[in-house]
Amino acid sequence: MVPHERAKARLVGIARLAACFSAGGDAKKISGAAGVFCLPVRSILNRCDSNRVPFEWTINPYRGCEFACKYCYARYTHEYMELDGGEFEKKIYVKKDAAALLARDVSRKYSYASEKSHGERPDHIAIGTATDPYQPAEREYGVTRACLESWRNAKG
Repeated sequence: MVPHERAKARLVGIARLAACFSAGGDAKKISGAAGVFCLPVRSILNRCDSNRVPFEWTINPYRGCEFACKYCYARYTHEYMELDGGEFEKKIYVKKDAAALLARDVSRKYSYASEKSHGERPDHIAIGTATDPYQPAEREYGVTRACLESWRNAKG
C-alpha cells in the first residue's frame, strides 16, 4: 500500500470521506475562490458533551470556510483529515442531504427534555459551531436554510 493510501486507511468517518475527494472534476467554483465538494454524511446532528458550552448538540452544514479567518480553531479540522490547513478556505465540503438527515436525527437522538435542565427544557442545538453556516457556499447550496426549515417543520 502506498503511503497516501495507508494514511487514508487510518482515517474514519467524515475524515475518510473527505480525504477520498480529489480536487479534480468533483470541484465546483463559487465566487472564483473555493472548490466545493459534496460530502455524503450519515448524520448531521452531533452530541457535544462539554460542560464548557451552553448547548448539547451541534449542526455544521459545511466543512471549511471561504471567510478564511486566520484565528479560526476549525481550520485544524482540515489537518485532522490530513489536508493542508491552508486549504481550509479553498476546499469547502457541503454536507449532502443535511435537512433530511436532520429530520431523522431529531426523531432518533434529540431530547425535548434536557438532562442538564432535569427535564424542564429541551436540549439546545447550536448551528455553525465549526464554520460559518452563512458563508458564500450557502447562497448556492442553501444547506443551512434547509436545516432550519426542516427543524421548523418538525416542530409543527
